[in-house]
Amino acid sequence: MIIFYPVLFLIGALILYLVAAVLAMLVPVNSSKISEETDIEIFVQTNGLHADFILPSKNSVYDWEALLPLEMETQAKINHIAIGWGEKNFYLNTPTMSDLTFPTLVKALFVPSEAAMHVEHRRYRPPTNDDARSIWISEEMYRTLVEYILEYFVIEDGQPKIFPGKGYHEYDSFYAAHGKYHMLWTCNNWTNAGLKKIGIKNSLWTPMDWGVFFYLD
Repeated sequence: MIIFYPVLFLIGALILYLVAAVLAMLVPVNSSKISEETDIEIFVQTNGLHADFILPSKNSVYDWEALLPLEMETQAKINHIAIGWGEKNFYLNTPTMSDLTFPTLVKALFVPSEAAMHVEHRRYRPPTNDDARSIWISEEMYRTLVEYILEYFVIEDGQPKIFPGKGYHEYDSFYAAHGKYHMLWTCNNWTNAGLKKIGIKNSLWTPMDWGVFFYLD
């Protein structure tokens, strides 16, 4: 009985959490039509857990390569950069779903935790499929999105604070981030909020990646 009630409470809380996520997902924010001229292509892509932004590595609005250079030198031409916000411990210790442990999941959901930014440099435009959506936006919308993302980087001595050598491979890095991760504000809530901020139709609230993708054609 001592173990039964906490387990029952946990199951009930998770069911309520999922129901709330579905109901909030069904409430759209913003119109599906964009009135401005759209000439910049961005993407939202998921790895099955995290929905990240994929942006041009540099254009006339902003140069991400200057702010977030690769830790290792490469001759490869970088065309896109993937940026996500999430729970630091989860990010650093769970590169794939097979690495996910129950204590890591519970801590990420129920204990407000330190956050991190994940940055991955890409050579290719991501293919649009079930895991990635292409979105065309205006320069002004893109500028607003850049400002939104930059707000979350911790800056020290004029540069984002990096966690050296913590990337999954030579093309990605982790940085310190503002904010606390918890079950009401997840990596997907962060992406969802960024989309809504620039006027893209998206869910009222969604801690899951499928809620981010629900309104993206």
